[in-house]
Amino acid sequence: MNTSHQPPLHEPAPLAHAFDSEIFWEQNKSRILAAVAALLIGAAAVVSWLVYSSSTNAAAQKLLADAKDIPSLQAVIDTYPKTMPAADAILQIAAAQRDAGDMEQSTAAFRDFLVRFPQHPLAGGALLGIAQNQDASGDTEAAIASCQQVVTQYPQSYAAPFAAYTEAEILLRSFQRDEARRSFNMIVSQFPQSPAARMATAQLGRLGAPTGNAAPAP
Repeated sequence: MNTSHQPPLHEPAPLAHAFDSEIFWEQNKSRILAAVAALLIGAAAVVSWLVYSSSTNAAAQKLLADAKDIPSLQAVIDTYPKTMPAADAILQIAAAQRDAGDMEQSTAAFRDFLVRFPQHPLAGGALLGIAQNQDASGDTEAAIASCQQVVTQYPQSYAAPFAAYTEAEILLRSFQRDEARRSFNMIVSQFPQSPAARMATAQLGRLGAPTGNAAPAP
Protein backbone atom coordinates (compact mmCIF):
# COMPACT_ATOMS: atom_id res chain seq x y z
CA MET A 1 0.00 0.00 0.00
CA ASN A 2 1.29 3.38 -0.99
CA THR A 3 1.40 5.86 1.82
CA SER A 4 2.01 9.45 0.96
CA HIS A 5 4.37 11.19 3.30
CA GLN A 6 3.29 14.70 4.05
CA PRO A 7 5.87 17.01 5.52
CA PRO A 8 5.36 17.48 9.20
CA LEU A 9 3.63 20.66 10.18
CA HIS A 10 5.87 22.94 12.17
CA GLU A 11 4.42 25.27 14.73
CA PRO A 12 5.45 28.89 14.25
CA ALA A 13 8.55 29.89 16.18
CA PRO A 14 7.77 31.71 19.37
CA LEU A 15 7.94 35.49 19.06
CA ALA A 16 10.78 36.01 21.46
CA HIS A 17 10.88 39.73 20.94
CA ALA A 18 7.21 40.08 21.85
CA PHE A 19 7.78 38.23 25.08
CA ASP A 20 10.86 40.40 25.73
CA SER A 21 8.79 43.54 25.24
CA GLU A 22 6.14 42.28 27.62
CA ILE A 23 8.75 41.40 30.20
CA PHE A 24 10.41 44.81 29.79
CA TRP A 25 7.04 46.51 30.19
CA GLU A 26 6.15 44.52 33.27
CA GLN A 27 9.52 45.26 34.84
CA ASN A 28 9.64 48.96 33.99
CA LYS A 29 6.06 50.14 33.62
CA SER A 30 6.09 52.01 36.91
CA ARG A 31 9.11 54.06 35.94
CA ILE A 32 7.80 54.67 32.43
CA LEU A 33 4.42 55.84 33.69
CA ALA A 34 6.10 58.05 36.28
CA ALA A 35 8.30 59.65 33.59
CA VAL A 36 5.29 60.28 31.36
CA ALA A 37 3.37 61.78 34.28
CA ALA A 38 6.32 64.04 35.11
CA LEU A 39 6.47 65.27 31.51
CA LEU A 40 2.76 65.99 31.47
CA ILE A 41 2.94 67.82 34.78
CA GLY A 42 5.92 69.85 33.55
CA ALA A 43 4.13 70.78 30.33
CA ALA A 44 1.03 71.79 32.26
CA ALA A 45 3.15 73.91 34.59
CA VAL A 46 4.78 75.70 31.67
CA VAL A 47 1.44 76.41 30.06
CA SER A 48 0.02 77.63 33.36
CA TRP A 49 3.02 79.91 33.92
CA LEU A 50 2.72 81.38 30.43
CA VAL A 51 -0.97 82.07 30.90
CA TYR A 52 -0.37 83.55 34.36
CA SER A 53 2.55 85.65 33.14
CA SER A 54 0.57 86.98 30.20
CA SER A 55 -2.47 87.85 32.28
CA THR A 56 -0.31 89.39 35.03
CA ASN A 57 1.58 91.60 32.60
CA ALA A 58 -1.65 92.66 30.94
CA ALA A 59 -3.15 93.64 34.29
CA ALA A 60 0.04 95.44 35.30
CA GLN A 61 0.13 97.31 32.01
CA LYS A 62 -3.45 98.47 32.46
CA LEU A 63 -2.73 99.65 35.99
CA LEU A 64 0.32 101.54 34.71
CA ALA A 65 -1.70 103.17 31.94
CA ASP A 66 -4.20 104.42 34.53
CA ALA A 67 -1.49 105.74 36.90
CA LYS A 68 -1.47 109.54 37.09
CA ASP A 69 0.80 110.30 40.04
CA ILE A 70 3.56 108.83 42.20
CA PRO A 71 1.20 106.96 44.61
CA SER A 72 -0.59 105.24 41.72
CA LEU A 73 2.74 104.42 40.09
CA GLN A 74 3.90 102.95 43.38
CA ALA A 75 0.76 100.80 43.41
CA VAL A 76 1.92 99.19 40.16
CA ILE A 77 5.27 98.34 41.76
CA ASP A 78 3.71 96.98 44.95
CA THR A 79 1.06 94.92 43.15
CA TYR A 80 3.20 93.54 40.29
CA PRO A 81 6.79 93.92 41.54
CA LYS A 82 8.57 91.70 38.99
CA THR A 83 6.88 92.87 35.81
CA MET A 84 8.12 95.20 33.10
CA PRO A 85 5.33 97.70 33.90
CA ALA A 86 6.75 97.86 37.44
CA ALA A 87 10.16 98.70 35.97
CA ASP A 88 8.58 101.46 33.87
CA ALA A 89 6.77 102.77 36.95
CA ILE A 90 10.02 103.06 38.91
CA LEU A 91 11.65 105.06 36.11
CA GLN A 92 8.62 107.33 35.87
CA ILE A 93 8.76 107.93 39.63
CA ALA A 94 12.47 108.74 39.43
CA ALA A 95 11.87 111.21 36.59
CA ALA A 96 8.94 112.86 38.38
CA GLN A 97 10.98 113.28 41.56
CA ARG A 98 13.88 114.78 39.60
CA ASP A 99 11.52 117.21 37.85
CA ALA A 100 10.24 118.20 41.29
CA GLY A 101 13.80 118.93 42.41
CA ASP A 102 13.99 116.00 44.84
CA MET A 103 17.32 114.61 43.64
CA GLU A 104 17.81 112.41 46.69
CA GLN A 105 14.54 110.55 46.26
CA SER A 106 15.02 110.37 42.49
CA THR A 107 18.46 108.82 42.93
CA ALA A 108 17.00 106.35 45.44
CA ALA A 109 14.38 105.33 42.86
CA PHE A 110 17.03 104.83 40.17
CA ARG A 111 19.07 102.68 42.57
CA ASP A 112 15.98 100.66 43.43
CA PHE A 113 15.48 100.04 39.71
CA LEU A 114 19.06 98.75 39.36
CA VAL A 115 18.61 96.40 42.31
CA ARG A 116 15.31 95.01 41.02
CA PHE A 117 16.13 94.92 37.29
CA PRO A 118 19.93 94.75 36.85
CA GLN A 119 19.64 93.15 33.39
CA HIS A 120 16.95 95.49 32.09
CA PRO A 121 17.76 97.18 28.75
CA LEU A 122 17.34 100.56 30.48
CA ALA A 123 19.72 99.77 33.37
CA GLY A 124 22.40 101.95 31.80
CA GLY A 125 19.90 104.78 31.51
CA ALA A 126 19.03 104.45 35.21
CA LEU A 127 22.71 104.73 36.13
CA LEU A 128 23.03 107.75 33.85
CA GLY A 129 20.05 109.24 35.67
CA ILE A 130 21.97 108.86 38.93
CA ALA A 131 24.97 110.62 37.36
CA GLN A 132 22.81 113.51 36.17
CA ASN A 133 21.25 113.85 39.62
CA GLN A 134 24.69 113.90 41.21
CA ASP A 135 25.80 116.56 38.76
CA ALA A 136 22.70 118.66 39.43
CA SER A 137 23.39 118.35 43.16
CA GLY A 138 26.93 119.65 42.70
CA ASP A 139 28.70 116.34 43.36
CA THR A 140 30.72 116.37 40.14
CA GLU A 141 33.24 113.76 41.25
CA ALA A 142 30.50 111.23 41.96
CA ALA A 143 28.78 112.17 38.69
CA ILE A 144 31.96 111.54 36.69
CA ALA A 145 32.46 108.19 38.43
CA SER A 146 28.88 107.18 37.63
CA CYS A 147 29.28 108.22 34.00
CA GLN A 148 32.42 106.13 33.71
CA GLN A 149 30.57 103.19 35.27
CA VAL A 150 27.88 103.44 32.60
CA VAL A 151 30.49 103.25 29.84
CA THR A 152 32.35 100.31 31.38
CA GLN A 153 29.37 98.35 32.69
CA TYR A 154 26.90 98.99 29.85
CA PRO A 155 29.13 99.72 26.82
CA GLN A 156 26.54 98.52 24.30
CA SER A 157 23.64 100.49 25.76
CA TYR A 158 22.19 103.65 24.27
CA ALA A 159 23.20 105.42 27.49
CA ALA A 160 26.95 104.79 27.18
CA PRO A 161 27.79 107.55 24.66
CA PHE A 162 25.55 110.02 26.47
CA ALA A 163 27.23 109.17 29.76
CA ALA A 164 30.62 109.81 28.18
CA TYR A 165 29.34 113.11 26.79
CA THR A 166 27.96 114.10 30.21
CA GLU A 167 31.37 113.41 31.72
CA ALA A 168 33.08 115.56 29.08
CA GLU A 169 30.64 118.39 29.68
CA ILE A 170 31.31 118.27 33.42
CA LEU A 171 35.04 118.40 32.77
CA LEU A 172 34.60 121.32 30.41
CA ARG A 173 32.52 123.24 32.95
CA SER A 174 35.23 122.54 35.52
CA PHE A 175 37.81 124.20 33.21
CA GLN A 176 39.57 120.89 32.59
CA ARG A 177 39.81 121.53 28.88
CA ASP A 178 42.45 118.91 28.07
CA GLU A 179 40.55 116.19 29.89
CA ALA A 180 37.32 117.28 28.23
CA ARG A 181 39.00 117.23 24.83
CA ARG A 182 40.20 113.68 25.41
CA SER A 183 36.69 112.63 26.44
CA PHE A 184 35.12 114.22 23.37
CA ASN A 185 37.66 112.49 21.13
CA MET A 186 36.94 109.17 22.85
CA ILE A 187 33.24 109.57 22.11
CA VAL A 188 33.91 110.25 18.44
CA SER A 189 36.18 107.23 18.09
CA GLN A 190 34.29 104.78 20.29
CA PHE A 191 30.69 105.73 19.40
CA PRO A 192 31.04 107.19 15.89
CA GLN A 193 27.42 106.63 14.82
CA SER A 194 25.78 108.01 17.95
CA PRO A 195 24.18 111.46 18.30
CA ALA A 196 26.66 112.05 21.13
CA ALA A 197 29.50 111.71 18.61
CA ARG A 198 28.06 114.52 16.50
CA MET A 199 27.71 116.72 19.57
CA ALA A 200 31.26 115.86 20.62
CA THR A 201 32.56 116.76 17.17
CA ALA A 202 30.85 120.14 17.45
CA GLN A 203 32.38 120.71 20.87
CA LEU A 204 35.83 119.83 19.57
CA GLY A 205 35.33 122.36 16.80
CA ARG A 206 34.52 125.04 19.38
CA LEU A 207 37.59 124.08 21.35
CA GLY A 208 39.72 124.38 18.24
CA ALA A 209 40.78 120.76 18.61
CA PRO A 210 41.71 118.52 15.66
CA THR A 211 39.05 115.96 14.78
CA GLY A 212 40.94 114.00 12.17
CA ASN A 213 39.85 110.65 13.60
CA ALA A 214 36.24 111.71 13.78
CA ALA A 215 33.84 109.91 11.52
CA PRO A 216 31.73 112.29 9.41
CA ALA A 217 28.20 112.66 10.63
CA PRO A 218 25.79 110.64 8.48
